[in-house]
Amino acid sequence: MADFVCDFPLSGYSIDAIQRAAYKFTDRFAIEITREGDHLSCQLDFEPGIPNVDEVVRLFKTEALDQTLRERIRSETEGVRNLILAVAFSQVALDDSSSG
Repeated sequence: MADFVCDFPLSGYSIDAIQRAAYKFTDRFAIEITREGDHLSCQLDFEPGIPNVDEVVRLFKTEALDQTLRERIRSETEGVRNLILAVAFSQVALDDSSSG
């Protein structure tokens, strides 16, 4: 197995974002994530025969950034999403009570 270590600063990445990104690559590597001071250290243990390890690592880093941005968008839009769901479910409740 080929091993590779990459680090992510905690100021920009959460453990959740890194885990979500890693999940997409479980067919290519196993991962061990440890917190070391102000960063997360990721030990990637590649499956035998995985070609172009550098490219897979690049894709993993890109996915980690994508997951971080998705996390930020989820957080920033939570209030609006909850409001939309509340309105939608209140309409369902009104429809159910009028049909009875």
